[in-house]
Amino acid sequence: MLLKKRPGFMTTELMVVAIVLAILAGIASAAVPTFASRAKRAALASTLSVLQGVSDRYFVETNLYPAADQAVAGSKACQVNLAATDVSGHRLVGYYLHNEPNDKAVDYGLATADGTVVYFGVTATGRVFATQAQPVTDAWPTGTVRVYTQENVDGALTLADIW
Repeated sequence: MLLKKRPGFMTTELMVVAIVLAILAGIASAAVPTFASRAKRAALASTLSVLQGVSDRYFVETNLYPAADQAVAGSKACQVNLAATDVSGHRLVGYYLHNEPNDKAVDYGLATADGTVVYFGVTATGRVFATQAQPVTDAWPTGTVRVYTQENVDGALTLADIW
């Protein structure tokens, strides 16, 4: 026996499919900003991890951290000097590090109200961090500057916490 087509059957079926797709699209669009934000923070953690490894290697080979001025424990942290050279003349960027790290705050999911540039620094103990606070003559003299570390990319730490 053949089934008879009922009028409006296809229209109802298409409407149900459209509603299901709309619900799925709503769920997906709500999740995308969360995933994008997490991916940007993961990029920051990855950049800091690479810089930490480079800084450690540079220290092993030169007994200095890659900074224009060496930090003093508990009193300041210095900006990573991307133009630093070791005793053999090897530049930090080019020999130890293939490319300069991205310094755009928006690419790391950071609030641009705090500044659009990310500065990378190193403490006297060799801890690499990122911050949106501009250094004064390549150093941050206060421990109240908010920083991001590879283990803590939410910005809940200050320099005083990582000295």
